[in-house]
Amino acid sequence: MNHTKKSLLYFIISLTTHTITTPTTYWNWQLINTHDVQFPKSFEWGATTRSHEVDGYSKTGTWYAWEYQIKNNGQPFVQTRSGNAVAHAQHYVQDIQLMKELGITTHFFSVDWSTIEPEQGYFNESELQKCADFCDELIKNNITPVISLKDLCDPLWFGYLGGFEHEKNIALFERYCLKVYDTLKNKVSRWVTFTAPESYALLGYLVGTTPPGVRNLHRAANVLKNELEAHVRVYKAIKNEQNGNMMQIGIIKHMHILEPWHFWDRAACYAANMLTNDMFYTFFSTGTFSLRLPLPGNVGAWVRHTNGFAPKSLDFIGINYYSHGYMKNLVNHISNPSEIPTDIPGMTVYPEGLYFAIEDVSKNLALQLSIPIIITQNGVATSDESIRDLYLKRHIYCVSKAIKDGHNVQGYSYYSLLDGFSWGSYDKKFGLFAVDRDTLERTKKSGASYYYDVIKKHRRQV
Repeated sequence: MNHTKKSLLYFIISLTTHTITTPTTYWNWQLINTHDVQFPKSFEWGATTRSHEVDGYSKTGTWYAWEYQIKNNGQPFVQTRSGNAVAHAQHYVQDIQLMKELGITTHFFSVDWSTIEPEQGYFNESELQKCADFCDELIKNNITPVISLKDLCDPLWFGYLGGFEHEKNIALFERYCLKVYDTLKNKVSRWVTFTAPESYALLGYLVGTTPPGVRNLHRAANVLKNELEAHVRVYKAIKNEQNGNMMQIGIIKHMHILEPWHFWDRAACYAANMLTNDMFYTFFSTGTFSLRLPLPGNVGAWVRHTNGFAPKSLDFIGINYYSHGYMKNLVNHISNPSEIPTDIPGMTVYPEGLYFAIEDVSKNLALQLSIPIIITQNGVATSDESIRDLYLKRHIYCVSKAIKDGHNVQGYSYYSLLDGFSWGSYDKKFGLFAVDRDTLERTKKSGASYYYDVIKKHRRQV
């Protein structure tokens, strides 16, 4: 038997023996008092925004081009365009007051690389000043700014160069990060390099539903490898800058555990969870990134990379969690119809999943590296405020239980502060505050009341 056949046989055996075998765990919420929560006074309460969802896509970015691209059948890639979203950049003073009234102590937000560096090597000082002014306003209102340097958006020029498919392009990302750091180093002490790098790689290069719309596993794995390597390089570069050792630098992990609907779906679940979780954990715990799938065509991949400094390159780990899902008949992602639905097909209210996500990240990474966990995004798309209220109560209870059970969770940030162009649509209402699309008036939702109450009771004194 040749080497390729042996590798393929080993892969098939591993899929059938190292898979999820336990049924979904449900807690009896009728017997749980969700108001029985405890948090340390140092616990951070936040709200999250993403640049393109509240400001709209930059015309110099890949997503703007994607919005206006036409498929071969003559149909647009997207049905709704972002426009100027909810004009957060023009209303940030008002929006910060909303945070202050809510009791928010920390604000996670992303910056759009394509607005900062619209042309290769040219940095827009006006946009950088806007970031500085925004941070100043947050600080003035006793809200700690936390910046994500890389979200889903890329500059068009970076896309033309092949983006993170090429390791040589990491230097361009590092240069941008250092420019933002130099501008904000006296205002920001906590930095996120990448928001959900695995989502960026898999959606853009395997599933093909986001720019650049590629469907190739090897290319997706290579992009993820280069993103994680870029994190390490940016971490070292910032730490070597003035005041760098005083900075906390982390990365955000998206958690969406898939479970098998039928017993024959176990292999698909194993493969999906390996791609989204195992390689991430292994790289930051051992310094090795490895994927060997000796399969033909676009479904095969062979990527290996080592950086021994990786386990030393995290000061904290963020978790984004919304829901869980099932694989049915190997390729279909579905939800359990017995669970409470949201306004996003395939996503339901499953708060237990947040507890298990914390447990998983803690066991596989945070405990090993002795770093804290922060819930950086957790929210629900719904027009039913009773569901938002229930979602917040149960998920915040799960965070409290995780802390009680010994997991080092230091903060929780709800996604999103505002209804915006979330997940490619204005119909996905994640916000604590509604936004009138015509007048741009912000209105607090009734479903946000519990969040206000729990923050008021447990927040640190400022």
